[in-house]
Amino acid sequence: MNSDSYVGRLPRMSRLRMFESAARHLSFTKSAAELGVTQAAVSQQVRALEVELGVNLFERHHRGLALTPEARRLLRSVVSAFDQIADTAGEIRAASRPATISVGVTFSIGTFWLLRRLPQFRSSFPDIAVDIVATDDGFEKIADQVEIGLAYGDGTWSGFDATLLRRSDVFPVCSPAYKRSRPNLVRPEELLQDVLLSNEDARHGRFGWQQWFAALDIGAGSLQPGIRFNSHHLVMQAACEGQGIALGWSLLTDDLIAQGQLVKAVDATVPSQKGFFLVAQRERQNAANLLFADWIRAQFA
Repeated sequence: MNSDSYVGRLPRMSRLRMFESAARHLSFTKSAAELGVTQAAVSQQVRALEVELGVNLFERHHRGLALTPEARRLLRSVVSAFDQIADTAGEIRAASRPATISVGVTFSIGTFWLLRRLPQFRSSFPDIAVDIVATDDGFEKIADQVEIGLAYGDGTWSGFDATLLRRSDVFPVCSPAYKRSRPNLVRPEELLQDVLLSNEDARHGRFGWQQWFAALDIGAGSLQPGIRFNSHHLVMQAACEGQGIALGWSLLTDDLIAQGQLVKAVDATVPSQKGFFLVAQRERQNAANLLFADWIRAQFA
């Protein structure tokens, strides 16, 4: 493209923009309000354009403005050019704009951590659509449906790069009211005689009450009958409602404790061998996924 064909002949863009606005409103005052400038600035720019072109563009009457024939001719060209520029810019933005990210989470991570913070991401990046894919059957079950995610495990997921965000500790939690009703509950072995809420499923390697007591060298052969669920977030809900004592994982219980819905039942913690990871498919990363990954890492900085 040879810019010499129009350089020196094309009026200044600022003058054309103010002319188009004034011509559309037939008012310098309304044009100034639209463009965020003073009425005098619009009038001066339009007058400068008239001098440059050597014609009057407006007939100035007591009750307002009227377009001259030359102005109507110029307006048609300016509107056509502005429309074409706007359409092309829109197409470029649409082609380069990050579109949709598919985020995989467990129901617990989604419920107790991500959903509480997701509005912050949406506020910062309103043009990125977010698809949440959740499961309680292990991250592997949804790996083919997502490009990025938050997973709990040992950091090994086929086809994904994993970045450790936080190691997790495991400790007993209950509602404040439940804790007050057990003033003599101090030592972890005393939990054996209490109502324990547990998450039971068929997955190998599930960390539950038996494993927690064993880590503290406490024999758990005399566990009292409690309430069993097949969903961690149901366990947490039951604990919040004062139905017993549950095992809580740091990160998943941080907000519930901070908000006063849960407290630690006793002062005993077992470090988990697993952690919370940011996972990303190696072959399917785009600008939107990278923005989400940076945002997630910033939450743990």
